[in-house]
Amino acid sequence: MKLGAKIIVSIMIFFSVIFLFGGYVLISYFYEVTMEREVEGAIEQYQYNKFVVQANLITRGENWFAGAADGQYDISSMASDMNGTVAFLAADGSVLFSGFPSKTEFSGLFADVEQDMVNYRFMKINNRTFLLTMGIVVHGDAGVYLITGVDVERIQEQQAQIIRKFGVVYAMAVGIGIFLIFGISFFITRPIKQLTAATKKIAGGNYGEHVTEGGSDEVSQLARNFNRMAQAVDEKVQELSDSARQKEDFVANFAHELKTPLTSIIGYADRIYKKELSREEQKKAALYIWNEGMRLEALSLKLMDLTILNHKEFCLQEVKTDILFQELTADVEYLMDAKGTSLDCTVEPAYIEVEYDLFKTLFLNLLDNAIKAGAKHIQVTGVVEKMAEGTYFTMLVKDDGNGIPKQEIKRITEAFYMVDKSRSRKQHGAGIGLALSDKIAQIHGSRLEFESDGRNGTSVRLCLKCRGD
Repeated sequence: MKLGAKIIVSIMIFFSVIFLFGGYVLISYFYEVTMEREVEGAIEQYQYNKFVVQANLITRGENWFAGAADGQYDISSMASDMNGTVAFLAADGSVLFSGFPSKTEFSGLFADVEQDMVNYRFMKINNRTFLLTMGIVVHGDAGVYLITGVDVERIQEQQAQIIRKFGVVYAMAVGIGIFLIFGISFFITRPIKQLTAATKKIAGGNYGEHVTEGGSDEVSQLARNFNRMAQAVDEKVQELSDSARQKEDFVANFAHELKTPLTSIIGYADRIYKKELSREEQKKAALYIWNEGMRLEALSLKLMDLTILNHKEFCLQEVKTDILFQELTADVEYLMDAKGTSLDCTVEPAYIEVEYDLFKTLFLNLLDNAIKAGAKHIQVTGVVEKMAEGTYFTMLVKDDGNGIPKQEIKRITEAFYMVDKSRSRKQHGAGIGLALSDKIAQIHGSRLEFESDGRNGTSVRLCLKCRGD
C-alpha cells in the first residue's frame, strides 16, 4: 500500500472511530437525560394520582374500592381526574379499573412493590413503550395497587430520528473527510513522490537531478538534504570520471612519450648496426641516442619523484622567508641569464614551515614553466595577509609569457598534460613539472592557484600558514 493510501486509511479509521464513539456518547447521554426527566415527571404524576386516591378514600370511605370491585361504584369518574393513564388493582391482583388497552397483562409487576415505595419500569403495550410507575395506596384497612402509565414511545422515535440524522451527518462527514484527507495526503506526499521520481532518474544515470526546495518542515529538510546528497554524488561521479579520464590520458601520454625517444634510439641504433658510417655520422647518431636516453632517464626520475611524493612522509621545518627566497633566487640566477629572462623577487619577512628541497623544486618548476611559456620577465612577491582562518604568507609568481587558455587551467596539473605539446617537446618537457609542483603544494597544506586570460602571461598563487617576524 502506498504512503498516501496509508495516510488516508489511517486517518479515516481514527476519525471514524472517534466520531462514532462521540456520537454514541452524545446520543446515549441525550436518551438517558430525557428518560430521567420522564421518570421524574411520571413519579410526580403518580404522587398526584395517589393524593387523588387518598382523598377519595377519605371522602367515600374505606369500603369504596371493595364496592367498586362488586360493581357498586364507578371508578372511571375518579380516574378522569388523574394525570396520565391509570389502573387500579386489588390486593389479589384483580383489575378494578384500567385505562390501558385491553388485554394488558399486569401480572408480575408488583413482586417487589412495598408500601411507601414507588417502583417504575418500561413495558411494551400494543407496540408502544410505556413508563409505568406503581405503588400501594393504603387507607385504614383498605389498600389498592395504583399504576400510572406515560407513553414514552415518542422518545424512542426521537432517538431513532437522531440516530438516522447522525448516520446522514456521519456519511457526509466521511465523504467530505475523504476528500479533504486526500487533498492533504496529496499535498504531503507530493514532495516524497518528487523525491522518488528523482531517485529513479539518478538510478538511471542522471546524477544532476534535483528536487524543488521550499518551507521548513521535515519533508523540505529532506528535500534539501537530498539535493546536497545528489550534488555530492554528482561531484563524486564527476571526480571518478575525471580520475578515470586522467588515468587513461596518463597511460596514453606515457606511451606516447616513450614512443618518440624509443623510435629515435631504435632507428639510430639500427642505422649504426646495419650501415657503414663515417666517424662523424657515428658521433651524430650516438648523440641522438644519448639525448633521447637522457630524456627517458629524466622522465623516469620525474615519475619516480611523483610516486615518492604520494607515499612518503616529509618533515617540515620553519624558515624565514626573506632568507629562503634570497637563496632560491641565487640558485636560479644562472638559468635566468642563460634564457635572457629577468627575475624580480620581493618578499615580506615571515616564518613558514617548508621542506627545503621540495619547496626549491616547486620554485624551480614554476620558473621553468614560465620560461618555457616565453616569459621575458618574472616577478615573485611574498606578502603576509591576515585572514579569518589565521595569518598566511602568500607567494605570487607572475610572468609575461604566452598565458594559459582558461579552459585548460583546471587540467595543467595533470601528469603528462601539456597546453602546447609541440613547444614542450622541443624544450624537452613531458608535462610532469606542474603535477609535481601541485603535489608539493599539497604536502605543504596548500594548493596552486592559476590565473590567466590565455594571452597576457600567467599568475600562480600559493598560500602557506606563517607567523610574523
